[in-house]
Amino acid sequence: MVTIGDIAVRSQVSTATVSHVINDSAYVSPKLRERVLRAVRELNYRPNWMARSLRTKQTKTVGIIVADIANPFFAAVVRGAEDLLNQEGYTLLIGNSDNDPAKEESYHYAFAVKRVDGLLLVISPATRPPEYLRRHDEQAQPIVFIDRWYQGLRGDTVLADNLGGSYEAVRHLIRSGHRRVGIITGPLLMSNARLRLKGYEQALAEYGLKIEKDLVREGQFDVASGYEQTKALLGLPAPPTGLFCSNGLMTMGCLRALRDLGVRCPEDLALVSFDDMEFFTLTKPQVTAVAQPGYDLGATAAELLLRRLSGRGARIHRRTILKTELRIRESCPLLGTRHSNDAPRPHPNLQSGDAPLAADLRKQAS
Repeated sequence: MVTIGDIAVRSQVSTATVSHVINDSAYVSPKLRERVLRAVRELNYRPNWMARSLRTKQTKTVGIIVADIANPFFAAVVRGAEDLLNQEGYTLLIGNSDNDPAKEESYHYAFAVKRVDGLLLVISPATRPPEYLRRHDEQAQPIVFIDRWYQGLRGDTVLADNLGGSYEAVRHLIRSGHRRVGIITGPLLMSNARLRLKGYEQALAEYGLKIEKDLVREGQFDVASGYEQTKALLGLPAPPTGLFCSNGLMTMGCLRALRDLGVRCPEDLALVSFDDMEFFTLTKPQVTAVAQPGYDLGATAAELLLRRLSGRGARIHRRTILKTELRIRESCPLLGTRHSNDAPRPHPNLQSGDAPLAADLRKQAS
């Protein structure tokens, strides 16, 4: 095994100089630094990080556990965290829980054994905080929750504006003329799924629309549940004319169901997704979607964690909410922007006295 003594002999400098170059702990002239680095490359030297971590009490590693790395949203979260951590000399270790609390706990244990300096966590669905999180030593390993959280647990939290983004999505469907608006939620054990449902309910309440239980379907944030719940909604005696899917994967399932059933979008069913995906600009129709700042969520979480590790974190744990953006496309266009050859959908239950809906529609038509 190559040691810093071997590097010192090869580069003809002292071991102290080699240590200064490797650890960037003191000034070394550019000429000597290059000589040392050349010897490092030639001898294929690898630092003993375990020994270093025992001295510094830091491993310069951070663990992140996400629900589904195949979901483009979580891939963006990981990339944001990784880019920021790399800038500060940290390595990011990734665990994929598949929304399984037992698998999540096993990764938590593995990261603790590897002595990661801190943890970024997207929790799996559960009715209450799991025991491993209740006994987690936040002083030894600071933790930042991303996208989801449990009440009462210590740790910073970074979220997208689930409530506001969902409210805007459903409000857009209503303002586009839809009185019967369905929703496919995520698992309601999850805080973000509940907030997206609440945004749906607030939009309907604002326009005086009744919340109908048949139009609220609980999905699992995956393609299969999006497919099945869309079929269930369209099989109702009075199906919705507008649909809000609470994440991108369920929206993909919805699009597949519409294709299989021969349902036209937006002529027969208007669609809005919470989550934007590059795929949605390639579909026909292109999908109207609430874009989440996935990359920024990861980067912000990593920044909060680094503040904790450096001792600069706030005394009180912070909850940071990042804005979403409604991107209007063909699956639910603005009122009056349908193509001339599209058959308009009648809304017989829209009465002139309905306020504020009727006022909104008159304003947009004028």
